Amino acid sequence: MYPCFDIDGISLEALLREWKWLAPGEFSLLALNAFGDLFLKDGDGTVHRLDITAGRMDAVANSEEEFRAAANDLRTKKEWFLIDEAEEASRKGYRPGRGQCAGSKIPWVFKESAIMPDNLYVADLYEYVSFMGDLHGQIKDVSDGGQARIKIQPRPDRPDRVEN
Repeated sequence: MYPCFDIDGISLEALLREWKWLAPGEFSLLALNAFGDLFLKDGDGTVHRLDITAGRMDAVANSEEEFRAAANDLRTKKEWFLIDEAEEASRKGYRPGRGQCAGSKIPWVFKESAIMPDNLYVADLYEYVSFMGDLHGQIKDVSDGGQARIKIQPRPDRPDRVEN
């Protein structure tokens, strides 16, 4: 099972660097799933899920206590932590560890990802979450089915790495 609550040493600042357009406030990291989605607590105590695949952030619990209690429910685990999908990825040999996540070679937000055989890979958590934040920031105003010109440029500031 992916280490969802093993977040010591993970730099939230580095993870959110490309998501400030969607998550501009101050947050603390509570958990993450095998696909890089982040569970964040805001200053009011509300817990949000930053879904990096869909490029959206939704409130999932009113408090950390409510979040942790709900995270023990099997149905909620399947929804939030994508455990069925993570187990399927693991069976195929994609087993991300600390500082990693399961990523898509063609992001799932694009229809072309559906025809890509074996679209998974084990990605660096910081690189993938940053890439997805930049991507969604560029396409946030494009309607479904619309066309966009994506600019992918190297960044001189490498994000901090997870401490082992």
